Amino acid sequence: MNPKTVYNQIQLLYIAILIGLLIFGVAAYYFVAGTGNLMLIDPSTERTVYSVLILLVFVGVPVSYIFHKKSSSHINVELSIGDKLVKYRKSFFVKLITLEGLAMFSLIGYIVAGTKTYLYIYVILVVVFLLSYPGKNTVRQELQLDDDELNFN
Repeated sequence: MNPKTVYNQIQLLYIAILIGLLIFGVAAYYFVAGTGNLMLIDPSTERTVYSVLILLVFVGVPVSYIFHKKSSSHINVELSIGDKLVKYRKSFFVKLITLEGLAMFSLIGYIVAGTKTYLYIYVILVVVFLLSYPGKNTVRQELQLDDDELNFN
C-alpha cells in the first residue's frame, strides 16, 4: 500500500474519533446542564458504576498503551513502509478505541448520574487521547524508521 495513503488514514481516523468525542462531550454537558441528569439512581449503584469506571480507566489506559507499544515493536523490519503502517494502524486503532470507549462510558455515567466527577474523568481521557496524536515523528519513533522514510507532502 501507498505509505502516504495509510498515514493519512491513520490521521483521519484519529481526527474523526476526536471530533466525535468532543461533540458528544459538549452535547452531554449541555444536556445535563439544561435538563439535569437522565434518571435517578440510588447512591450505592452510582458508587458501583463510579468504581467500575475508575478500575477500567486505571487498567484500560495502560493496557492500551502497552498493547500498542508491543504490537508496534513486533512489526517485521523487512516489511515495506506501507505494510508496516498497515500493521501500525491496527494496533493504533485498538488504542484509540479503548480510550474512546472509556471516555464514552464516563460521559454516559455523567448523563445518567449528573455527577461532575464523570465529566472530569472524561476530560482527563480526552487529554490522554490528545497526547496520542499520530505525528510523523511519533510514528517514526514507534516503528523505528529512518528520518527520511516518512517524508511525503
